[in-house]
Order: sequence, then C-alpha cells, then structure tokens
Amino acid sequence: MGIDEVSRTWTRLGREDPMWAVLTERDKAGGGWTPEAFLATGRSEIEALLARLGQLGLDLERGRAVDFGCGAGRLTHGLCRAGFADVVGLDISPTMLEKAREIVDDPAARFQLAEGPELDGVAAGSADLVYTNRVLQHMPADLAHRYVRRFFALAKPSALVVFQLPTAPAANLAGTVLRLLPAALARRLRRGMEMHGTPEEEVRALVAASGGEVLAADPDTSAGPRWASRLYVARAAAG
Repeated sequence: MGIDEVSRTWTRLGREDPMWAVLTERDKAGGGWTPEAFLATGRSEIEALLARLGQLGLDLERGRAVDFGCGAGRLTHGLCRAGFADVVGLDISPTMLEKAREIVDDPAARFQLAEGPELDGVAAGSADLVYTNRVLQHMPADLAHRYVRRFFALAKPSALVVFQLPTAPAANLAGTVLRLLPAALARRLRRGMEMHGTPEEEVRALVAASGGEVLAADPDTSAGPRWASRLYVARAAAG
C-alpha cells in the first residue's frame, strides 16, 4: 500500500463513517458516535498525555502543537482545550478534514491537507509538540518511518515528539489468530484499514537517526487486543 492508496482508503472511510473509522468501537459503527462523545475522548486522551509528561518531569511550552493524522479532529480539539495557542491538524483525507472542520469549533484549530510525507504546511522547527496516535499503524512501515523522521524536523529544539506504533501481533490468542489470518482477509474485515508494526529496537534506532532521544516507551492499547503497541515519548535534539 503506497501513499495514494492510503489516501483513497481514508477518503472513502471519511465519507462513509468518519468518527467510527477513527475510533472503531464495535457499538459505534454506522454513525453511532455523537460529536460530543467523540470529542470528549480526545480531551481525555490529551489530559492523560499531559499527566504522563508531568510524571516524566517534562516541561512543555503550549505554543504550536501538530496533530498528525487528525482525522475528524478529536485530538486537535483536545490540544486546543489543553491551552495550545496554535493547533495544526494534518490529514491525508479531505473527507476527514471536512468532518473535522464541521465539528471542531475553536479559533486555535486549523486543518490542512497533508498530501505527502514532507508536511510542507508546517514550518520546520516550529512545533512545541508533535503528537499522533492510531495513525502510523495503518501505513506500511517504510512510509510510517518517513513521517517519524519528518516529525523531528518540524519540532523546535528540545521539543517533544510523541507517537504510537504497534511492535508485533500480541502474544495471546487474538494475536495468534492474526498471524494465521491471510493479510487480504484481515484487511477486508477491517474495511480496508491495514495494520503494521515495527519492533521497538527499530523505532529507537529510527528516533536516534532522526536526531532524537526516546524518553519513554509505554505499553499502549490503542492498536487493540491483537497487537502489542507502544506510545513513544521522544525529545528532539537541543540544536
């Protein structure tokens, strides 16, 4: 799956059921999310993120935040509510961005189409925080890694880059079934959404090669019960 196919898949999903495509709760398919409940999950997630950064003793300026793969805007909304002055939601899907603009009403939020991994809509070295969750897992690893490298280019010196990636199918029954399931069938069952992982040691090497430092690699449940996953908290180089 190349970047054009990723865009086509998420444009279709954004047309069919955008909030469910972002948060695939079984009982929410077919328009089951209300905007209020959907956006509330974004506020809760950002509150938990900031609490974790506090536990790590990390100071965070609240100037510009970048929400990569913003989808229908739930995390952009959460970052705005957390007090960031400028929150840029980037997504590859124009239909997702349409939904985000419809339901997120905050002067600090702006949404931009990200047509390629260069992310030219955000100035290099301008972000206090780059955050993405439940996004890179749906891309082939080489494309996801290109985006991670670009995140560090967008970050200010010593700013934070926080991103989620699965490591491998989980060591449980669900993960075993996933290993045995043909990839084409798994994709059909997920309505075209692919899932990909990268071992933690490869992610750490990627961050180091990008000039960053991994400060934490927390076990994470965002990829669901079939995958082991990590939330990486990383810091860009000081200069």
